[in-house]
Amino acid sequence: MLTTLKTPRGTTHAKLLTNDRKKSLVDIKDMDCFKGCKGKVTYLKKLRDKYVELGAFDFDGKWPLKEND
Repeated sequence: MLTTLKTPRGTTHAKLLTNDRKKSLVDIKDMDCFKGCKGKVTYLKKLRDKYVELGAFDFDGKWPLKEND
């Protein structure tokens, strides 16, 4: 069964690192702009002037995010 992927609690930003080493950092609400781009997505939480990594997964470019149960 496919379900919508949940973000970790406290996530404020998402970072995409593509296979050709290009980076993108966006607010979590704008994460749909990653549609069509393959790479590694990292969930981040902003704390004052730095980011804390909350989790990561390989993204295949398909939107909306789904996971298998």
